[in-house]
Amino acid sequence: MNPEEPLNTAKAIADWGLSYVVLTSVDRDDLEDGGASHIAATVQHLKKECPATLVECLVPDFRGRLASVETVLSSGLDVYAHNMETVRRLTPWVRDPRATYDQSLKFRNEVVTKTSLMLGLGETDEEVLAAMRDLREIGITSFSFFVIDSLPLIKL
Repeated sequence: MNPEEPLNTAKAIADWGLSYVVLTSVDRDDLEDGGASHIAATVQHLKKECPATLVECLVPDFRGRLASVETVLSSGLDVYAHNMETVRRLTPWVRDPRATYDQSLKFRNEVVTKTSLMLGLGETDEEVLAAMRDLREIGITSFSFFVIDSLPLIKL
């Protein structure tokens, strides 16, 4: 990874005059912290270079390492986003086996939190409502659906 990327990203965003930025990351399983420190450094540089810019981070599962989640949450971001992807029953078929439904529910919610579910994978209305209840219980403040326009992709 380029150690200059966090500062260079912040400078570019300052030059562009953006008021809202979404930082996304692929899974970086090759890094001990999953890239959390790199994301956090980028947020910190952004807040220093352009303090009025709101920063959302759409992050990977960090292999369930809550210390990595905490690193990003402590960075000064404005919105923490992590996609649940699907309902509990379908999680083992839709997500990486290291990313469990319950581990995605374990993070503090002192900032605005955002997630989404894909629909059209074979889930029932009751399962979607249960997932929505689970997410509301942990304080999710922004929730969206992504509808897959096809027959259910998973046949169990």
